[in-house]
Amino acid sequence: MRIGLDEIDPRIGEAITDRLSAPLNEFLRDNIRWGTFQALPISWEVKGGSMKVKRRRDPNEDEKFAHALRRRRDEQVSMRALGAAFLPSVAGTAVGWAIASGTPAAGLLAGLSVWAMGTGVGVWWTRKATPRERLRSQVQLEELRAVLPLLTLTRAERIYCDALLLLSRTDATPEAETTLRVALRQLNDLLSDSRQLEHRRATLLPLLGQHSISELEAEFKALGTRLDQVTDNVTRNLIQQSLQMCSTRIENARAFAQGLERLNAQQEAIVHTLSSALSAMARLQILSNPQTEVAAHEIAETVASMSRQTRSVEQAVEEVMSLRGQ
Repeated sequence: MRIGLDEIDPRIGEAITDRLSAPLNEFLRDNIRWGTFQALPISWEVKGGSMKVKRRRDPNEDEKFAHALRRRRDEQVSMRALGAAFLPSVAGTAVGWAIASGTPAAGLLAGLSVWAMGTGVGVWWTRKATPRERLRSQVQLEELRAVLPLLTLTRAERIYCDALLLLSRTDATPEAETTLRVALRQLNDLLSDSRQLEHRRATLLPLLGQHSISELEAEFKALGTRLDQVTDNVTRNLIQQSLQMCSTRIENARAFAQGLERLNAQQEAIVHTLSSALSAMARLQILSNPQTEVAAHEIAETVASMSRQTRSVEQAVEEVMSLRGQ
């Protein structure tokens, strides 16, 4: 199944592009020794006024394949750029001379028009061959196997990338492939949901620290003890107001804790959903074509159901966050 960067999660896609589109001597950006580009097995890095020596490693087979593919693509870009620079001039000159024999001005205008049109088409044609443009439409399986292990990923992102590898080697019917592409878009949304939940979790953690339930309960108990010991009416009224506000803070703290528990549980559920989709995709490798289409629909339904559940959790957490100002 053909997968391009335009179809996958944008953040992971950008990380893949950065490494696969790097200059050949820095290809994959992992301190790899690329033959004659780095004859020495070591490199130097100057940081903070000191020099650090780093040993370059040799590439594995997938990395070698990806590097060779990148080199061929660069050669194609060079050939297209040469053609884009040369052919429009030749065509424009030929057309201009042919027409100029009768009308010089018309010949000049025609020649310039052909040159401008040819140059524009040539630039577009050359740009379509650049590594970034080719990766947008398709990333080879070997390229994915070369670059994905190098990325720093969360647990959910790692499972998602394993799913990408399985999809890229899946041979499905056109109908099943269409369904799998729908499932891939849903996986993208699910991964985005996971990041959004993590952002909300990071927002809740400081609030929970400011509203420690045990500390607030101890404060409430101390205020109650003071109230029992005080006889002055004005003082008692003030303490009762403090008790009421402390009670509200305890309720809010419990709501924050509950919201955090929901976020943690939902993030775990997303990871398990991604794992379930990954297992289903692994089964696709051994199923016959009719079964493949059914399995693809099951994957899409499972992921869609989890996306709806995530929306419900986010709405509940939004309600908890509205207590922030109380």
